[in-house]
Amino acid sequence: MKLELHPLSRTQENVLLVFALIAFFGPNGWFVWTAVTRPSLLDEALKNPVALVFIAEAFVLMFLFAYLIARQGVRSPGWIGFILMSLAGGMMFSIPACLYLWSRQARNHRPT
Repeated sequence: MKLELHPLSRTQENVLLVFALIAFFGPNGWFVWTAVTRPSLLDEALKNPVALVFIAEAFVLMFLFAYLIARQGVRSPGWIGFILMSLAGGMMFSIPACLYLWSRQARNHRPT
């Protein structure tokens, strides 16, 4: 059974878009800036077992969501796009961004 996507309201889409952009430039931007300017902190985090648990959890959830996306046959972005977006901007970015894109696609392909 293929998932039928229903568009969200334009207000809901705008909230998702704003949230995705804040996530991409906020926490993700801070991570990239810190990784580039202070790589020793990234090395320390990768040696910390508690941090590794959170990193592993994020990867497991990313692949679980990618599996669910593939299983439901959702396209544009599909499961590969979701993984790339998650790796580039984190799941705090990729989940609202994908929901936004899927809602826009559902709105544009709605039968008239």
